[in-house]
Amino acid sequence: MKNITELVPQFKPVSIADDSNKQQQKEQVAEIVNKLFKQLKAACPAMFHTLNNNDESSIKRQWIIGFIENGINPAMINAGMRIARQQSNPFMPSVGQFIGWCEKGLVEEYGLPTAESLTKAVIEFGKYKGFDDFCDYDYGSDANYWLINDLHRIMQDENLGIEKLQLRAEKMIAEMAKKIMKGYVIPTPNKALPKKIEERPLSNEMQLSKLEEIKRRFGFSYAKAAS
Repeated sequence: MKNITELVPQFKPVSIADDSNKQQQKEQVAEIVNKLFKQLKAACPAMFHTLNNNDESSIKRQWIIGFIENGINPAMINAGMRIARQQSNPFMPSVGQFIGWCEKGLVEEYGLPTAESLTKAVIEFGKYKGFDDFCDYDYGSDANYWLINDLHRIMQDENLGIEKLQLRAEKMIAEMAKKIMKGYVIPTPNKALPKKIEERPLSNEMQLSKLEEIKRRFGFSYAKAAS
């Protein structure tokens, strides 16, 4: 079975803010949805059993709107179809559920963490941070490095609980997957600590000079004289 990218190779996302292109985009997405529904019927045989033509047309319109609003493209739909074929439930997913499958499929395809595993990693990271060997913390991947550090900072800034932390994790992972799909290259983090500058030990004269400077700065000399 051909995937959506092969079925609609000429699809090119356009800005929905451009009125002259709105109709063109709607037609393109409508073609994708029509072909997608044929694949969904094969993957979920019972999904259209109770629908008539009017119901199906109405549902398709909602899917078209949902795809346009969420920037869903053929590559993401292919990822969603891979998840759809894994489902044991033969009934039709909602457009929101299928969009969730698209995002989950991309996450799996690019080897990104799940929201649950990222949340756990951030909590563990918070316990580890501050130790002397902190720079040796094993993030697992470059993607995890940026996700964990960014999410940990957000957790502290906004004082997020576990539930909200996991919701934010889901959003961040989906956003990174979409960026990677568009060509974003995850930068390699520089986790090495700066090299320590070697200093020669101070002479006795220099040590005494430093000590006198500290005394003058904090008023020790004055206190001694006053006594």
